[in-house]
Amino acid sequence: MRADAARNRSSVIEAARDAFARHGVTASLDDVARAAGVGPGTLYRHFPSRDELVLAVMDDGLTELHRLGVELLDEPDRLKAVHRWLDAYVEQSGTYEGLARTLANPPAAADEQSICWRAIEVGMKLISGAAEAGALRTDTDANDVRHLAVAIAWVDGQLPPDPDRRARLVRTVLDGIRPR
Repeated sequence: MRADAARNRSSVIEAARDAFARHGVTASLDDVARAAGVGPGTLYRHFPSRDELVLAVMDDGLTELHRLGVELLDEPDRLKAVHRWLDAYVEQSGTYEGLARTLANPPAAADEQSICWRAIEVGMKLISGAAEAGALRTDTDANDVRHLAVAIAWVDGQLPPDPDRRARLVRTVLDGIRPR
């Protein structure tokens, strides 16, 4: 990629990150292009769909979530590992309005090699491994737990700010899936 094209791509991602933080992932792409100092054609040349732009913006946070998940696979305390990953997943899901929906059902552009799917996959391994090791109920479905985490992020975004709400809700989910 030419230097100016790479610079334009970076400018679009940065402008989208700011716009999504202020207005959610449905922010005007024309406004994103304008803030990036490029025309709509340049934006769409780099990101043919909104989903692809959303995925590019999410990439940094998801890369960190994936790295944390891989690190936690070696954590001997399986419940602690799941708790840390769920906290991080809920935080990432709640970053932008509309992001929870995207993480609940990644767009078709997110193929199985994408960081989005890899971050989700490592979390599913943590949850399934914890259930197999007896740290969670054996009937725990990893995808159900992930969807509950997305629901926590969504609900938290709809209510007045409460800095402790997400942590309380994650603890409530974990209490519900612990063995009795």
